[in-house]
Amino acid sequence: MKKFGETLKDARKAKRISTKTAARDLLIKEEQLISLENENWQSLPDPTFTKGFITSYAKYLGLEPQKVLAVYRREYDEREYPKKKFDSQHKRRLYLTPARLLNTLLAFAIIIFVAYLVLQYSSVFTAPKIEIISPSDDETVTVPVVVIQGKADPQTTISVDGEFVPVNQEGTFSHQYNLKEGRNTIEIIASKRLSPKTKITRTVRLSH
Repeated sequence: MKKFGETLKDARKAKRISTKTAARDLLIKEEQLISLENENWQSLPDPTFTKGFITSYAKYLGLEPQKVLAVYRREYDEREYPKKKFDSQHKRRLYLTPARLLNTLLAFAIIIFVAYLVLQYSSVFTAPKIEIISPSDDETVTVPVVVIQGKADPQTTISVDGEFVPVNQEGTFSHQYNLKEGRNTIEIIASKRLSPKTKITRTVRLSH
């Protein structure tokens, strides 16, 4: 009685079919067919998949699948070989195709666009920054005039006690403020379109 592998190999050779041709026709890897013919059980996947290969190969070679499977079960003892996980041994590889490359670039473009919108939104709805260089807070002077100087974004609108103060292209501004006798509380407000306002106060005392 022929052994399992010999039965497959002799039937294939009788039909003058190469393992490469059989693998192409059956859509099974040539290595799997060679392992079946050589009874190299360790190189074969889980018995469930192997039995499927045997059935397809037997039909292809004109053999009776059930008889071939009976020989397989007689010669192959599943208890002698550890169970294999076919999917874990044949992990899918990630191939970079033009479609995947395009999708990746599109995803990056969307992420960049969303990040840009978030930055624009935060810049619009964030209170503008302002720095007052002079005068310092709680300052006492002896002349009735003080110069208010500061820095802000060129797109910022500055007002001192309700009076508009222009900001130049370098982001600096200067305003001459007339003091009253005693304590003066100066309110400096920076504002942008749609943004909350930033308010800074300076206390200057005029003393003779």
